[in-house]
Amino acid sequence: MRKVEPADLRTEEFMRNPFPVWRRLREEQPLFWDEPSGMWLLTRYDDVMKVLGDGAVYSARTYQERFRPVFGRTLAELDGPRHIRERTIVAPAFVGKALESYRPLIAAAVGRLRDALHGRGEFDLVDTVTSRLPLGTISNLLGFDEDKLDMLFEVGTTMLAGLGGTPEAQARAREAHFRLAGHLEPILEDRAASPRDDLISKIVGAEVEGDSLSREEICSFISFLLAAGGPTTDMAIRNFWWALLEDPSRLEACRGGEEQIQRAFSESLRRDGAIVYEDRRTNVETEWYGRTIPADTDVMICLGSANTDDQAFSHPEEFDPDRTDLLMGVERKYGIREGGVSGHMAFGLGSHFCMGYQLARAEVVAATSQLLLDLPSPRVREPQGFRINFYERTVPALPVSVG
Repeated sequence: MRKVEPADLRTEEFMRNPFPVWRRLREEQPLFWDEPSGMWLLTRYDDVMKVLGDGAVYSARTYQERFRPVFGRTLAELDGPRHIRERTIVAPAFVGKALESYRPLIAAAVGRLRDALHGRGEFDLVDTVTSRLPLGTISNLLGFDEDKLDMLFEVGTTMLAGLGGTPEAQARAREAHFRLAGHLEPILEDRAASPRDDLISKIVGAEVEGDSLSREEICSFISFLLAAGGPTTDMAIRNFWWALLEDPSRLEACRGGEEQIQRAFSESLRRDGAIVYEDRRTNVETEWYGRTIPADTDVMICLGSANTDDQAFSHPEEFDPDRTDLLMGVERKYGIREGGVSGHMAFGLGSHFCMGYQLARAEVVAATSQLLLDLPSPRVREPQGFRINFYERTVPALPVSVG
């Protein structure tokens, strides 16, 4: 059999079913030169874990080119002490007691979307629910009035389109960021003077050893949250729901309660995680499989391949919420690979591990239990399937009939 070529990663067949090519890369070409992107590609579970866990060698500064033209400087591009400082300021606003205070706001966002579906026999769950729930939740968390939801949706969509896009798309995205900053300015002033129990108040008032975020940094963070955090949660929900709707027995199993929903969602994140690739830039010369990789070289890691590596998971291309080799509890920032159990890497790993992972889980559980499981006999109207688009893998739509 001939070796995998870069063109094989760009065929329509690969975009719809990448598992066979990923399998061949792991087995035969674990370090792969992808000439069109100018990056080295790593596909094995242990190799991806090593890169994500070593911020001293592998820097996230590649994201400067993608994000800075839209938001200015963001957490995504930082490394080392500066990244730890700023992450430590904002991260507590997304976990623990803070998350518990958000659950009623998540439930309210789900309730509005569920009510809007009442009496309808056919609709697309992506258009009506999954694309709107994350932004509706973020809007509630930020303390925005309900009449601002359409504005946030438009701004978030425009900024997302500008990430890595044409100069014209980047210019529109940058203008949307400044427009959002204009809306935020009086709110930030108000929360600084009179804090409330919302996300903005928590971020405005957060300090670590006397350090806090500037107004500009807060606006960049919130813009990034809307443009990057919203769509990734949207895709995580739609991928999960497609797996449930594809096989009604999986949907029925989720009626067993929250624990079963959590297990099924963990398995969805493993097999069908929305983010397929991440990239890093080497700070120093390093070596992989007998080849020297110079400093300042871009390395791409394939999360999708790592999560379906048979050296970590048995029958990895099968969807099995009852598998015993996957960590089914709360994800760990630095991963797990012990005693025959491994953690998925859909939320990343290491210092850039997704801050909103608990918020995403809370949204998925609430939307599944309070909306999807409430629909009478939901059926997919048209055949659907996953497709890779740039760094993402998702289903484009979820058209369903109910009743």
